[in-house]
Order: sequence, then structure tokens, then C-alpha cells
Amino acid sequence: MPIKHKKELEMPADNSTYFKSKTTSAQSSKFHFDFIHVLDYFISTLSMPISAPQVWKELTRLRLLGPNGQSPGIFIVDESPFKEEDGEEATASDEHDFIAGRILPTADIYKEGAYRLEMKFSSEYPFKPPEVRFTTPIYHLNVDKDGLVCIPILRATEDWTANTSLADVVKAIVDIINHPKIDYAMSPEIHKEYLEKRDEYERKAREMVREKALPRT
Repeated sequence: MPIKHKKELEMPADNSTYFKSKTTSAQSSKFHFDFIHVLDYFISTLSMPISAPQVWKELTRLRLLGPNGQSPGIFIVDESPFKEEDGEEATASDEHDFIAGRILPTADIYKEGAYRLEMKFSSEYPFKPPEVRFTTPIYHLNVDKDGLVCIPILRATEDWTANTSLADVVKAIVDIINHPKIDYAMSPEIHKEYLEKRDEYERKAREMVREKALPRT
């Protein structure tokens, strides 16, 4: 009787079942490997910085909010990742990841000045809102001492969607500056002052406009 090799002794009687099992296992491992790589790629694309065409689109919408022959406008673009003469095909600067400009409120207290607003793209934009803050000091119920403004549209878990544009953000900010919202007060002290000592609140706001506001042109 011939001597069987050790490997032959370990092989199941049903060879087809053995090879089928090994093949299925290999296919399963390959599927798992491919799936992980696809998932990693998908996650990485969600965290990619905003592309130049996307920035250009946002910038174009913002410029439409500026002064023109028929309207005084509500926003003037002052800084962007593009040079003034750049066109749509231009490449945005990697070191300039924000758009900044001046809002032009119409409320009596704030209409004599402009207020610089900076909108910075996060790594997850447009799936999460931009970082928005005033860099011009403004005394307002809905703006804190660091320039952060409280508006529902910037709440990532509730109102923000990937279709929300920076122009939508600017419109919402101008609206809340013109019409302060008690429900979105940023400071307990200013909230109380706004409700109980409105004259004092307005005095402080006008004083800061005179001292800190920017020109509207």
C-alpha cells in the first residue's frame, strides 16, 4: 500500500467541498478588504477641503448681494481666495480658506457703519457649517464678545444642510442684526439690559458704532 502524504491525510474526503470552502473564504476576505478601502475613500472625500469651483460659486452668490444701481446691497466682499482679476477657472489659494466682507445693516442703530464678517471653510464644509464671526466689534443682543453670532441656520445638528450657501448665511445675519431675537441672546447681561433698560442698550450700541464701525463704501 502506498504511503499517503500528510497533506493528503488532512484533506477531507469531499475535495470539492474543501476547495469551495477555501474559495468562498478568499472571496469574503477580498470583499471585506475592498469594502474597507471604499469606505475609507468615501470618508476622506467628506473631509476634503472645499474645491476652487465651489469657492468661486459661493463668491459669485455673495457678490450679488453687493450694492448696485437699484439696491444699496447688504454685503461687500473684501477678501477671498482669488485675486480680483481671477476668473472661474482660477485656482484658489490654499492659504486663504475664508471669505470676508462687510455687512450693511439698515437698522437705525447700525445703519451708519459696516461690520466685517469672516466666513472660514471647515474641513467638512459643506456638510457642516462654516466658522462665522464678526471681526468688527459690535454691541448686539445676538453677538458675543468674540464676534460669534447666534442664528439657527448655523446649527449643524438642526438647520444646516449641504445646500445652504454663504449668501443664505449673510442674509440671516443681516436680518438678525436688523431685528434682534430675544430667544438667541448670547449674553445674560445684555439680554437683561435689552429687556429692562433698552435706552442703555441702544446707547452702548451706538457708541460702539461710532468708535468701531467700518465705512460702508
